[in-house]
Amino acid sequence: LLAMPDMGDPRFERSAIYILSHNDEGAMGFVINQPAEGLTLKDILQNMPEEIGRTGLVNMPIFIGGPVQGENGYVLFTAAPRSNDSEQVPVQVTQSVEILKDAARNRGPAHMRLVLGYAGWGPGQLEGELQDNAWLVAAGDQSLIFDPRPEEIWGKAVASLGIDPALLSQSGGEA
Repeated sequence: LLAMPDMGDPRFERSAIYILSHNDEGAMGFVINQPAEGLTLKDILQNMPEEIGRTGLVNMPIFIGGPVQGENGYVLFTAAPRSNDSEQVPVQVTQSVEILKDAARNRGPAHMRLVLGYAGWGPGQLEGELQDNAWLVAAGDQSLIFDPRPEEIWGKAVASLGIDPALLSQSGGEA
């Protein structure tokens, strides 16, 4: 999901959200392009396992995944180690510290993004926001989900739809 410029909710301004689940009970996703300025894994992981503390993982940036349960940490990751860059493997989520231990041992996934909180919608809520032109919908793209330049993700995702982000209207209509 890509926030429209006139969304009206500052928590989601220029947000790109990876939707993990969407069904009759609602939707859940993670904002992937809002770094928590100056916050790293070292700052949030209590009782850090020794093998993680000895690696560069402690400097991994933390992202604001959304306004729901902001005290909870999640790891977005690719399901399998990279074997072929053209191969797309599913993006999954976990709260287990084991994935960080595996990464510290060089056995972790090809890509990881650490987030605090998530974005959630109740039944029908997201559909209503889509009808109100609050969001654009784009295909999930691993290269954007794990892009090391989060400030460019929203613009790249909008451009992937064939839309020039600079020309995106501040207001929408209905057809």
